[in-house]
Amino acid sequence: MTKNSNDKKEAILEEEIMEEAQETVENLTDENGEISEEKIEDEVSGEDNSEVAQLKDALLKSQADYENFKRRTSRDKDEMVFFIKSKIINPILKRIDDIERIIKNTPEEEKETPIFTAVLALEKSLKKDISDMWVKEFTSLWEEVDPNKHDVMTQVPWKPENIICDEFEKGYMLDDKVLRIAKVVVGAGE
Repeated sequence: MTKNSNDKKEAILEEEIMEEAQETVENLTDENGEISEEKIEDEVSGEDNSEVAQLKDALLKSQADYENFKRRTSRDKDEMVFFIKSKIINPILKRIDDIERIIKNTPEEEKETPIFTAVLALEKSLKKDISDMWVKEFTSLWEEVDPNKHDVMTQVPWKPENIICDEFEKGYMLDDKVLRIAKVVVGAGE
């Protein structure tokens, strides 16, 4: 480009800037020809405030999304940990059930043998191991049926209705969640 064309562009640009400035001054002057502070505040707060409000809204939405994300990931992490622990602990619970059946069905004359003593020690050891993993057995006998904790296998004619009178399988909790539902027998009333 030539120097002459650059000068023309600069002159046109200067003229546009001057026209905008003059128009702005005219908009900000009152009837007396003086610049009004109220009109300046209105001009400044007009478009800028709407843009600031939009930015604030966007920021608040982003913060809310981030908080929701943190809660969701924390919940997902807790559920994943519970799932993994249950996959590890449930096979141990099945072995404990087997050992308890052996203990329950062992004849009295066999209960003094070293093998039976070893079975009792194994049961005690496994129960301590699951207790160290925050697993607790919950009692069901003589309580009312809770569908979140009990699976009714059968009913028997027995006076108190919906009261548990026997357990097929014990129920267990991991932290505050049901790890395994108890399988129970309830009274059906008479």
